[in-house]
Amino acid sequence: MTAGPPPQGARSAAALRRWLCEACGLVYDEAVGDADSGIAPGTRFEDIPDDWRCPICGVGKADFRPIEPAPAGAARTAAASGASVAGMLAAQSREAVVIVGAGAAGWGATRALRDAGYRGPLTLATACDGTVYSKPALSVALGRDMTVERLGEQSGAALAAELDVRLLERAWAVDLDRTHRRLLTTRGSVRYRHLILATGARARRPDLQGPAASRVLAVNDLAAYATLRAAFAAASLAAAAVGRKPRLLIVGAGLVGCEFANDFACAGAQVTLLEALDLPLGARLDPPAATRLRDALTARGVSFEGGVALGAFALPDSAASLAGGLVGASVGTSGPMHADPDRRLVLEWSNSAGHQRRADFDLALVAAGVEPEIRLARRAGLTVVRGIVVDAHSLCTSDESVFALGDCAEVQGQLGSTIEPILRQARTIAGQIVGTPVPYDACPPVWIVKIPGLPLTIRSAPATAEQL
Repeated sequence: MTAGPPPQGARSAAALRRWLCEACGLVYDEAVGDADSGIAPGTRFEDIPDDWRCPICGVGKADFRPIEPAPAGAARTAAASGASVAGMLAAQSREAVVIVGAGAAGWGATRALRDAGYRGPLTLATACDGTVYSKPALSVALGRDMTVERLGEQSGAALAAELDVRLLERAWAVDLDRTHRRLLTTRGSVRYRHLILATGARARRPDLQGPAASRVLAVNDLAAYATLRAAFAAASLAAAAVGRKPRLLIVGAGLVGCEFANDFACAGAQVTLLEALDLPLGARLDPPAATRLRDALTARGVSFEGGVALGAFALPDSAASLAGGLVGASVGTSGPMHADPDRRLVLEWSNSAGHQRRADFDLALVAAGVEPEIRLARRAGLTVVRGIVVDAHSLCTSDESVFALGDCAEVQGQLGSTIEPILRQARTIAGQIVGTPVPYDACPPVWIVKIPGLPLTIRSAPATAEQL
């Protein structure tokens, strides 16, 4: 016999819990609620309406799991790695430097510390598996015939062994206890002498409207790109079955949106690129250069429209479903078809000429820039504005034992969003930790538009994250 739910009195007496979004790492705290969604403090997760979604990434309740904080002074068992409590305590007693995040910034800081002569213990905690890859390559991978597997340059485990790093993979950073210098993750708590925040940025999702808005993808890491490639394979298969090209919508014609549009158009997609400004990369290029970029995209088969105001994202009707061909079929790496979420949608919009448009798409992607990942820092009481505010020369945060670098860091009011400064920032932080300071010198960023046949280099004042 299956046990029923606990009596109401028992539920009310139980401690309030916290729930982790396994898609983006957001924590729903029952004691705090979700004011933006009208959920009052003290609301149990099971009592939240079933249609509630993560306010950051939009997934549903099924993608949350409960987490419990470790009791003060106690270690949690690292079940996933098979470590014993005694082993965890022994490891904690010797922790010195802990890094949060395994992107270019996290691994860059790790290598910089070893290169600077630091031989103490290092722990790197990451919500992913730590695979090393080049993020700029994601938007040009199709044209270079690179599979998702080939994009991975080295496994996290292999690099951790090479650099003598304790890798906590699939470990979301939940809380930061600055008083006791302890980082709480979903795989246990870790003590530190110095903490380096390399939490990066997440894809910015504008307030898209309509019942199909949740079908719109956003890409800012390898896992999200793998989802996009699988969805494109499914859309291509379905479109080929009815004798047409897959129809891809891209919202946002910044650097990443333009590169994705070019890459997928060259791979055989019928691409529609929509932008609120009149020209692609209009915030970064002068009108003649932006016009050349628009014309180059058009020559590759991209349908660009500027001055766009989006309407609602609607679900396709039954007639459109039949016309769309095979629904939910995709090809895996081994060849057979398997079920895949339906990504088709319909969008209405108006353009700069005042024309109303409506079109069906097999797949949609939003490329609206990125937002620094600052939730952990904000909860810990560090100074944050748009990013985690750091000293311009030492990259120390408002806590002298905590540093930040990469896309999450805000230096002299400017955010990151390019790869070039990361290695210099990593060397600066390593120098601070080992006692051989290397002051950081912020330089104007450089962007390269990676579209073959149209060499464009952007050298100017730093862009806001939203412009990329």
